Amino acid sequence: MDRPASLAVLVAIPFLAVVFYLSTRMMNPFWGYALGLAVYWFIVLMPLILWRSGFQTARFALRKPSPVFVLLNLLLIAGVAVAAVFGLYQNMLPLYVLIAVALGALLNGTLEEVFWRGVVLKDNATQKEQIGQIALFTSWHIALLFASGIVVTGGALALLAGAAFAGTLWTFGRMQTGTIGFGILCHVGLNLFAFTELATKNFV
Repeated sequence: MDRPASLAVLVAIPFLAVVFYLSTRMMNPFWGYALGLAVYWFIVLMPLILWRSGFQTARFALRKPSPVFVLLNLLLIAGVAVAAVFGLYQNMLPLYVLIAVALGALLNGTLEEVFWRGVVLKDNATQKEQIGQIALFTSWHIALLFASGIVVTGGALALLAGAAFAGTLWTFGRMQTGTIGFGILCHVGLNLFAFTELATKNFV
């Protein structure tokens, strides 16, 4: 487990909480939330990845983990996809919002896997380190709870439980395959539908 990167992102969580708190109160909550995510991607994750040479050390090869983990990922994505389709039925989003959602999903899924499973998590990570990484990954989502005016289906518990469950799947996949390619693919796919569903609840 990369201790400097882990410590740096732990320190960044309160900073991100303040960013989401202020951005969603000083502007439209939907776009304030998007701004908060952009700060997370470009001010926190990207510098840490470059600092720890994540783009050089992370393995991007696409290797499938065991069938059980493939199935669990597909079921998770399918469940969120159903919620996204239902949300679109209730609030059809304009094309530019859908494009923003797709770009956000691509950025978030890729950068998070490169950092959390490619930088923080090493090939020889112990079980204790894997659990620590999952806990830290889940903990960063606490910052999202400081956003104002944002409706999250299921509330805080669903957000944190979902992050913990998905993070566990992607961590196990990373350790089984020795790569982050499968995790990136699943993470982007999940985010595409999760961000869409979130947008249908909050874009006005």
